[in-house]
Amino acid sequence: MERNWTRWPEGYLTGITLIAAALMLAAPLWSVWAPAMPDYPAHLASFALIEQGTGNRFYHLHWDFVPNLASEVLVPWLARLTGLVVAAKLFLTAAIFLWVLGPGAVHRALYGRTGIAPLFGSFFAYNANFIWGFFNYYFSEGLSFAVFAGWIATQKSNGVARIAGFTLAVTLLYFCHIFAAASLLLMLAGFETAQNFRLENRDHKALARRAASVALIYIPAALAFLFLKPHAEGDNAVTFNFAGTMLDRFDSLVQHAFDDSATVLPIALFAGLGLALYRHKARLHPAMWGTLALLLLGAIFAPEWAFGGWAVHLRLPAVFGAMLFAAAELPMTPPARSSLVGVVLVVISWCAITLAQSWLVYDRQVREFQAALEEVPRGARMLSVLDGDAIGDRPDQPYWHMAEFAVPERGNFTPLLFTTKGQHVVQLNPSYEKYAAASAEQGSPPDVDELEALAQGRLTADENIQDMTYLDHFQCHFDIAVVVHLDGKRTPLPPMLHLRHAGTFFSFYDIVPDRSCQQ
Repeated sequence: MERNWTRWPEGYLTGITLIAAALMLAAPLWSVWAPAMPDYPAHLASFALIEQGTGNRFYHLHWDFVPNLASEVLVPWLARLTGLVVAAKLFLTAAIFLWVLGPGAVHRALYGRTGIAPLFGSFFAYNANFIWGFFNYYFSEGLSFAVFAGWIATQKSNGVARIAGFTLAVTLLYFCHIFAAASLLLMLAGFETAQNFRLENRDHKALARRAASVALIYIPAALAFLFLKPHAEGDNAVTFNFAGTMLDRFDSLVQHAFDDSATVLPIALFAGLGLALYRHKARLHPAMWGTLALLLLGAIFAPEWAFGGWAVHLRLPAVFGAMLFAAAELPMTPPARSSLVGVVLVVISWCAITLAQSWLVYDRQVREFQAALEEVPRGARMLSVLDGDAIGDRPDQPYWHMAEFAVPERGNFTPLLFTTKGQHVVQLNPSYEKYAAASAEQGSPPDVDELEALAQGRLTADENIQDMTYLDHFQCHFDIAVVVHLDGKRTPLPPMLHLRHAGTFFSFYDIVPDRSCQQ
């Protein structure tokens, strides 16, 4: 009786701590109006257009079998009940809970109880995909953990109902985000291979049956990819850059804010677990070695670009970290466990406070920007520009999509809204297609010192603007320039920009057409 009592609180209390960790990690989302995720404004604008249902004179909706639909379906639907901003935050909050509780569910499916190890995996919920605001992938990857846990928990039953249920789950996951479905395939393949080694002594027929069960649940997703997936810009581009991205891969594991990697934290986590394994104070579940091996290989060797998507190399490092601790078991006495839980929760709260403080600075800037939008004409065509010299070494990515706040509020046009054909629901009306970025490769704003060359159509003068064909003679096609300069010494501007509004970190300029626009 006493032994049952001591085992029951361990799993129960650890589950409570996972929920507490998720609540702490989600708290920064609710401390600001707009989190400083670079992609957040563009997603919010897209959700607003979807919620309206008809777009505007610049944009229209085109629903298709796009494997990138998680937030586009869920957030506008939820916004009918809560409002758009709250719906977006609820979506991201759910994603954080999936990243924290999903590995806990995997751990429970492996060991039959919830130990302390998944709590360490909670740190990986603050990864580069979350900080960038990759809504669909981040949510879908968390969902893949839940599907994987279900697969493990039901492994003794391989009947028709199980196959049908997981076929539906994988198909839905594919339409939520294609890379999440691909990473789940890695996890399933590794798990089934390890189980074949453990339980069936490498019996090839048994391995074939395991492979067939995984293949069966992926048939609809594979058919959708082959025959229903619409063509997208950059679909066939697969770019590898191992040497140049290896540090980025490691930095993507845990981040406290944008461009602020918590380098020490993952080193401490991996070193601590490695030492515990070496001293036989911890173990990894033998059914997970295949999954961990495939995820690690993917984290190291994934391309930078694939299927029109950027940052593919940032997708799997945090997944590996979360699954590593999901696979670990750390037996310890109740006092030691309680003390360690307390330390971990303190560090998690520190991470959340650090992120909230960073976002609060950006949130004040967003509120200033929104107030200034009253001075921008409705229906204006807006162009974001960066003053790199004034910004200096500070990250400029959180300002790339700031102009997109004007899309739902003023009905304006920006060239960087997510409208890539075959990848997004919101698309450009035909007359504006040539004035917007056609793919992710073109998805960053020009610098102030590049405007002269762009205005004159000399795109070959600078390799940084060779792909910005949509900005050729920009002064003829845009009305307002949003120049982000922060508080640095500003670069002189070309004469076609006339100051309309001077803010503390940005300025609005009227773009005056010149004689070349009459030709």
